[in-house]
This record gives sequence, structure tokens and C-alpha cells, in this order.
Amino acid sequence: MEIGAAIMAWLAATGGAIALAFIVLLALGILAMAVLYVGSAVIVLERFARVAQGWLSIAGFAALICVVAALVTADLSQPELHGRPWGEWFAGVMPLLLRAALSTLVMTLLCRFALARLSSDQLGTASLVILGFSVTLVLVSALPLVYAFLPLLGVGLLALFYAWRRARRAAPASEEDDAASPSRRLAWFAGAIVLGLLSAALPDGGGELASGLGALVVGAYFAAVVFGLLPLAAAGLLFMRSSVEWFIAVRYLVAKRRQVFISAITAICVGGIAAGVWLIVVVLSVMNGFERTWREEILGNRAHFTVHSGFGPFEGYDGILQQVRGVEGVTAASPYIDAEGMVRGSRGEIFSVRLRGIDPATVGDVTDLRDDLLAGSIDELVVAEGDKAILAAENPGEDSAAEPEVPGIVVGNQLAVSAGVSLGDTLVLISPFGGPQTPLGPAPRLKRFRVVGVYQSSFFQYDEVYTYVAIPAAQDFRRVADVVDGIEVRTTDFYRSRRVGDAVRTALDYPYYTRDWKDFFPAFFQALKTERVMMFLLLTMIMVVAAFLIVATLIMMIMEKSSDIAILKAMGAEDSAIQRVFAIEGTLIGLAGTLFGVIGGIAVTAQLEWLQGRIESITGIDTLPASVYQFSTLPTQVNPVQVGFVAAIAMVLSLGATLLPSRQGARLDPAEGLRYE
Repeated sequence: MEIGAAIMAWLAATGGAIALAFIVLLALGILAMAVLYVGSAVIVLERFARVAQGWLSIAGFAALICVVAALVTADLSQPELHGRPWGEWFAGVMPLLLRAALSTLVMTLLCRFALARLSSDQLGTASLVILGFSVTLVLVSALPLVYAFLPLLGVGLLALFYAWRRARRAAPASEEDDAASPSRRLAWFAGAIVLGLLSAALPDGGGELASGLGALVVGAYFAAVVFGLLPLAAAGLLFMRSSVEWFIAVRYLVAKRRQVFISAITAICVGGIAAGVWLIVVVLSVMNGFERTWREEILGNRAHFTVHSGFGPFEGYDGILQQVRGVEGVTAASPYIDAEGMVRGSRGEIFSVRLRGIDPATVGDVTDLRDDLLAGSIDELVVAEGDKAILAAENPGEDSAAEPEVPGIVVGNQLAVSAGVSLGDTLVLISPFGGPQTPLGPAPRLKRFRVVGVYQSSFFQYDEVYTYVAIPAAQDFRRVADVVDGIEVRTTDFYRSRRVGDAVRTALDYPYYTRDWKDFFPAFFQALKTERVMMFLLLTMIMVVAAFLIVATLIMMIMEKSSDIAILKAMGAEDSAIQRVFAIEGTLIGLAGTLFGVIGGIAVTAQLEWLQGRIESITGIDTLPASVYQFSTLPTQVNPVQVGFVAAIAMVLSLGATLLPSRQGARLDPAEGLRYE
């Protein structure tokens, strides 16, 4: 038995180590693939940017990028601007637009100067050095040092591969110099990584400074690409519409007669990119709809934020209420007090509940309790003395004289069904403490309530647990003075709730603090975000496969058109022109696939309810039972920022996939290509 247990423990430890290694290798593989595609896309953009002419087109694309960048930044950093009046929205976006315009102007001029002074090889080497140094600085401070050496190991393996390939080709000395160019770049890259690794020897505090410097450099590099290189590349692509490269690229894409197979593969590439974009847009829209629905339901049952005292329950809450209501951004506030207890059902069952004392006059301003009522009214929570006589007649064997009054209670629909009570019935709440003393300790204390309302929210957890009474009844149940646990507050915009909460905390000062609605369910919303990210990564693999198809298509096209390429080079076409031909083809494939995917994704999302109805009518299956999911149709919400991000990913993959085939076509020897013609 001991040997078997030891073997099982060893297998478990080995399996865990293998799983961890697999996860690390998978993450590194995804990172390497992302770096490869992004780097290749930047190189292709540089090829297009070099032929850009005319400041008018450059300025037009730069202005478009400024507007998009400002809108995206406003959506991410200031979501409270949604639904605001036009003047207030414009005032919030204008500073971001000016900042984006300044960044675009500076970066465009900087990129224009670099393109005029440096060759493509020099720019590529400089990019490798900058990124290698800055990324290593970040990795050294964020990960164990052993993981920071992995990029250096990868560079070493690439250097060995290039050395093996050069030895196998046995090229002449002049060609060896060209073949050594990748080795020289790898040497520069390795030197930058080693220089970044030296930051590990910095004293305490130096690592954080180095990490901040690395993040700043990476951010500046990508800002130069987005705000400087991208408008130049777009203007260059527009300028080439009347060029020979564009004419040849379009003719190659729309092949005829014996090249029909290549046209079919091109259509498959476009369909692959479109399918990936379409699926991601639909899935993200549905997940956004779920998040919006749950958020609205949570905000319906809870206020935007709550005010508490660091010393626990507090008195004098009327004055605190007035101060809170006087803060800008606050629309309503209502006090509350909580208590734990148990409910005895009509058949003797016991259910654990949370008793919340509320102010019936103001609770409807901070929650949706009034709107959720199925029967009764929360205004009847404070019951008249006359109901005491009714209760005594119903329970003649019990002493009701000890009860000063019979308060009302509002229960959830699920609890009412489970306990077997309805409107007007008596409900007994049990407090675990506070009863008469017995030899075994304090006995539970019973308190009777009359059901004056039944509510139903979209959360079964609320319907089963939360019950509502008036504040005096809850205070009497807890045997406390005129105190409350907190104040529920509603703001003009739940996106600004944290900011308004900070203003309330500042106005009230110590010992009061606030809790935002996001703080009550952090794990739930984090799970939704994690699920959305994982779905995005998985579905992105569809576009990655389509990008590999683009590589295969362009390579087959180069093999098919080798004689044409040889003739063009013999007539004086430069290598850069040949590269631009196939880069244009990949770009057009990516643009077409992305456009079809975005249009299809938005169209399907808009008609998702209709599609669901047709599927249910054909199959006869209720795909979303309302009793289980609490809604019968898939909620959707299209986020333009996410759609733009998906389109950008698709274009990066499409552009990055063109680099290797275009370089292969440009290196074709004219004599070799025409040997068998």
C-alpha cells in the first residue's frame, strides 16, 4: 500500500509538473506567435509607408486615427459620458482629441524623418533592439529571473538554425554576407536582452524603476506605430491604387483559367478571416449582453454604493443622510439595517434569511423593490395596532400582549413558495440570540410578522434569502437602539458611483467610508471578464488558421507565377516592388474578410432573437427556459471598441502573414525562374 501510495504521489507530482510546463510553453508559444505577427505587420506597414506621397491623404488618415483614438480612450476611461448631453460629451472628449492630435502630429513627423534617413534593415534592427531591451526590463521585474532568460534561449536557437541553414546552402562569400544579416540582427537582439537582464542586479527599488522605463519605451514604440506609421501606411496603400504593383496584385487575386484553384484558396482565406471575425463579434456581443443584464439586475436590487461607519452601526443617521444628499451626483439615499435570522414555514420548516430594515418612503428611490412587487405594498410595512387583535384571534393560545405591534414584512416569491405563505399570512422569524436564559444558554427569540408584500427579482438568491421590514421592526428584532448599519445611495450614473462615493467619503470624513456596487460581487464580474478573454483567445485561433492559409496561398501563387516574377525582375523591378505586390494581396484578403466578418457579426447579433425563434420552432426545444436562466432570449450588446479591436487583430494577422511569402518572391533569381521556360 505504501509503495502504491508513493507511486501515485510521484505520478501526481510528475503530472502537475508536466501540466505546468505545458501551460508555460503554451503561453510562450502564444506570445512568440503574437510577436511574430505584430513584428511582421509593422514591417509590411513600413513598406507601404515608404511610398506615401501627398500630405493631404496623410492628414486625412491621421485625423481619422485621432478621432478613433479619442473615442476609444473616452469609452475606456470615461464610460460615464454615455448618454450625456451633447455639450457635456463633447467637453469630455475634446481634451482627449487634442491630445491624440498632438501625438499623431509628433509621431507622423518622427516616422517620416526616420523613413527618409534609415533603410528598412536599419529600422528593423533598431526595432529589435528597442523591443528586446524594454520587454526584458518588464519581464525581469514581473517574472522569476529564470523565465526572463527564455527569450535569450529562443534567440540562441534561432542563431543555430540560421548557422545550420547557411552551412547547408554552402553559399558564396557575397551571399554569405546577405545570409548573415539575420544573424547580425539576432546578435543585436541578444545584446539588448542581455543589457535588460543586467537590471536584475539593481538594488531595491531599481527594479520597479527599470520596469516602468521598459513599459514607457514599449508604449512609446507602439504609439509611434499607431499614430505615426499607420497613417503613412494607409496613405501609401491609397497612393498605390494607380501603381503597377496594385494592378498585378489584383490580377493575381482574380485568377482565371488554369489558376482557378488559387482563386478558390483565396476565397477560402477570405471566408476564414470573415468567419473568425463574425464568431468573435457575435460571442462577445452575447457575453456583453449577459454582463449588462446581470449588472442591471444587481443594481436593481442594490444601490450604486453604500455608506458605512468604521465603528459599526451608527446613530444620528438623519444628519448623515442630509450630508450625503447634498453631495453633487447623488440623486437619492436611504438608510438600512441588517439582521440574520430564520423563518419557520407553515409546515414547520426552517429557512435561513437576512432581514433588512428599510425606510418604505425612500427605498424605492435607491432600489427597484417597488417595481419588483408581485402583490402588496411596501407602504404597509408599518402595521396598525388593530392588526394585533386579528393576530390574537388567529392564535388564541399564545400571549400576544408582549408584542407592542405586529409589523409587516415583504418576502421573496421563492421564499413564500418554500415556506407556504402568501399575502396576509403570519410569518415567524427566529433570532438565534436574545431570548430568555436557560440552563443551556440563551434561548432563541421568536417574533411574528405579517406578510404585506411578495416580490420577485431576477435573482433566486435574493428571492430566497432577503426579507424586508421597517427599520424600527429590524431594530427591535436585533434589540438595538435607533441605529443603522449603513446608507444606500443612488447616483446619476452608476459608472461614476466610485467617484461620487469618494466625494461622499471626503464630505463625511473619518470614520465613514463607502463601498461601490462592484465591491459586492468582484468574483462574479471577474469571472465574466475571464470567460470573455478566454473565448476571445480561443476564437482568435480561427483567424490564425486563416492567416496560415494566406501564407500558403501566397507561396503557391509565387510558385505559380515564378516566371512572371523573373520577367519583372529582369525588366528592372526592385525587390521592394515585388514585396509590395504580395503584401497588397494579403492586405486585400484581410480587408475583405474583416469587412464581411464585421458586417455579418453585427447583422447576426441584431437578428439573434429571430434566429433563436426559428431554431426553437424547428427543433421544438426551448433553448433558454426562463425558469432556469431568468430570461427567454439571448441578451446582446455590440461594443464598437471591441469590434474595432477584433478588426485590428484580423488585419494584423493578415498583414503579418504576407511578410514571409513576399520576401521569398523578392529573392527569386530571374535566371532560375526562367530556366525551364
